[in-house]
Amino acid sequence: MYLNELGLKDFRNYAELQVEFSKSVNIFIGDNAQGKTNLLEAIYMLAAARSHRDNNDRDLIRWSASAAKISGRVTRNSGSFPLELV
Repeated sequence: MYLNELGLKDFRNYAELQVEFSKSVNIFIGDNAQGKTNLLEAIYMLAAARSHRDNNDRDLIRWSASAAKISGRVTRNSGSFPLELV
């Protein structure tokens, strides 16, 4: 099973983001405090429905927003299906 795409809206420091992933290796590169860990946290949340970093859901929502959304599309042998957390 692999993650094809990820969408974020008002999650942590991301106002909006759409990413498509390769079936092979994907590498996140950036300076400190650019959102690499936040991106990994969003992927973890789609898989586990909870954060590995924080117990308070309010901390996951961008400062000026009232809600956050994480969406993705996963592919496995039986086909492709969407996942979404709000």
